[in-house]
Amino acid sequence: MLMSVPGLNCEKNSVTCEGYPEKTIWKSGKEKAEEGRGKSQIRQQGLDELISSTARLRRAGSLTLSSIQLPFLINGLETEGDRVFLHHYISRLSIIFTLEGEHDSAFRNILLPMAQQHSGLMHSILALSSKHIDYTSPYGRQVLAEHPSLDIETLEKRSQFHQTEAMKELLGQPTDSAVTPVAPKAPTPAIYAQMICLVLQTLSDPNPNGQHRVHLDHYQRLIQENPPEQGESMKFIHEFFQYHIHADQLIFFPKDGLQTQYISPADEWNLPSTVLQPSAVRLLGVFDGLFLYMSKITNIRNKIRYNLEHRIDPVLDYSNLHAAAEIDAGIREWTPAWPPGDPRDNAGLLYRQMMWIYLWRSVFPPQTTNWKVDPKITSAVNDGIALLSRFGPRDPSQTLILAPAFVIGCAAFEVEQREPIRQAIKAVKAYMEYKNTDTALEVLEEVWRLMDAKDERSWDWQAIASRMQMDFLAT
Repeated sequence: MLMSVPGLNCEKNSVTCEGYPEKTIWKSGKEKAEEGRGKSQIRQQGLDELISSTARLRRAGSLTLSSIQLPFLINGLETEGDRVFLHHYISRLSIIFTLEGEHDSAFRNILLPMAQQHSGLMHSILALSSKHIDYTSPYGRQVLAEHPSLDIETLEKRSQFHQTEAMKELLGQPTDSAVTPVAPKAPTPAIYAQMICLVLQTLSDPNPNGQHRVHLDHYQRLIQENPPEQGESMKFIHEFFQYHIHADQLIFFPKDGLQTQYISPADEWNLPSTVLQPSAVRLLGVFDGLFLYMSKITNIRNKIRYNLEHRIDPVLDYSNLHAAAEIDAGIREWTPAWPPGDPRDNAGLLYRQMMWIYLWRSVFPPQTTNWKVDPKITSAVNDGIALLSRFGPRDPSQTLILAPAFVIGCAAFEVEQREPIRQAIKAVKAYMEYKNTDTALEVLEEVWRLMDAKDERSWDWQAIASRMQMDFLAT
């Protein structure tokens, strides 16, 4: 039997045979030495090339890694300061603007999801939040202590950045160096939400000049020219703007004889017929019809002011007297949208009290009363003060208390009535942390000074605020 040669078979089959020596050819010692030197040179050359190639790869890899920048997950959130602003908005700011509970806030549940899809709104939210933080307050100092890498200057610069970017988006301007003109944005809900942020920013202004009214007027023009589609977000937006448009009447002074009409002059006394669920009402006065009476009172007040300035007698003519009587009946019959016993019921009672005091204070200027304080207004103010005392310092209704506290204060002829009103306004400031509370109290102090001096100008607190150059929102 012939034996197969393993080495030969492996060579023929082009395989490597483990465990078997390869076929070798005999060579002399000299040839082996020269071959060894050649192989050594080849090995060293290969090693040098390998080292060089590895170094080149490492350098190339290092440059690539350092040049890769991960995108930011959410537009506008780029720095530690931005995250501070967002946390402040979520944890504090978003829950102080409406009567809703912490988990139902429209400023969280409607505006924030919208901002995730709209960079301009996110910039507006961060700008609003940044301007609300008082870094000299205990809370502001705590924020700085928890973020030692941040300082006030850095945060304020970032705040201005967000404000600038928000306005670029709102006005339809490009956000980079491109020169291609951008068409104005359609009035989407996100655009209206940006305007909400601008209105609320004015509450932080220590020297208010009526800037809020620019945004309120722009809202009214937009919805007339381009009525938006309705939906849950737009319902909230409408309620917000209508509330502040009507509340603005408490301070707005119509100059140059301007007779501002907030409602149609046609007499329409019917309240809204739509039955609303309590959960649909985030503020007071709009969907429940109460502010219908405020607008009518304001129209009467403007007419009386005109008659006083032009010495027209009587200052309250028969038509406005009849209108006042109808308003009086309507206010006393008004009820809030939610059922009795609702936690917000005290706020409804307080607003009804405010409205009646606004009516009385408007139709009875000092010239017609000879400075004799009517027991009716004294009683109404005392009842209003009692209602103010029902609200705890962290009651969500604090967001609505400044307006009624201010109006009740404008009828506080008795000195002892004023301190409880001061305390009520200070409680609003502690809850809201906005400077418009200081402005409201400063105007009230001047009203009280004129009252005590039996100065007839004390009737027209809108004119007083105008003379003091304090055109603000009492909300």
